Amino acid sequence: MTELACLSLVIAGKALWNPDPSSRLAGRLTRPAKSNGSDGPGWSTRVLSMIGVLVAIAFVAPRLLVWVAPSLAATLTVGWLVTQSRGERDRRAAADEVVQACQALAAQLRVGDIPARGLARVALDSPLLQPVAATQAIGGDVPAALRSVASRPGCEGLLGLARSWQLCQQTGAPIAQAANRVAEALRSDAAAERLVAAELAGPRATGRMLAGLPVLGLGLGFVGGGNPVDFLTHVLIGQVCLAGAICLVCVGLIWTTVLGGAGHSGDDQ
Repeated sequence: MTELACLSLVIAGKALWNPDPSSRLAGRLTRPAKSNGSDGPGWSTRVLSMIGVLVAIAFVAPRLLVWVAPSLAATLTVGWLVTQSRGERDRRAAADEVVQACQALAAQLRVGDIPARGLARVALDSPLLQPVAATQAIGGDVPAALRSVASRPGCEGLLGLARSWQLCQQTGAPIAQAANRVAEALRSDAAAERLVAAELAGPRATGRMLAGLPVLGLGLGFVGGGNPVDFLTHVLIGQVCLAGAICLVCVGLIWTTVLGGAGHSGDDQ
């Protein structure tokens, strides 16, 4: 049993920290750019690693599970929520920059600038379009460069500009009107997304408030003359209840966050 537990710990540690720098370099070179990405292992790998740790502890010291399991669940949940929050913030910033860049490009084309000059001028104030302007400067494929940038989180709006640019190149039609329509569509989508975010703010706040209700329950227990903390920390049944409660709170927080993200995904599509 001890050998199996040690083996589980070794496998979990290797999957969690991944000391091989070549694999991290290969992953960094092959995966698309993400605003919320990291060089470390993915969340699925972390979860599997934590399961390996729990299996090892179950063989070595089963009583420790009531403390280790909720601690790991809380740590993973907090890390996941922070990562999601940063990714959502970066995605919204990129989406706003895309809207502003498309509006600026449409304005440049409306006043009579040629597409190459207008794109170069807008790229001076828009880092997202700088790779596209560089591609255009060397005579590259501008629609392909736009599609490449559009693969980043929050930059999906550039796909419409890429299609319009390619169509105008093939047909010889003026790109000013097409860019203006793309800018108007992106402005409308941004307004709809802000409305969805405002509608979801209430449910998200309610979910966070519900996550704090157990603390209120502990306070009520003290007011009633009991000592719930002593029961939850020194009695086995209480420890199991505390571990289960922490895990359920973590699941609830993740579930409400996923539902909010699904609402944004549906709106984007």
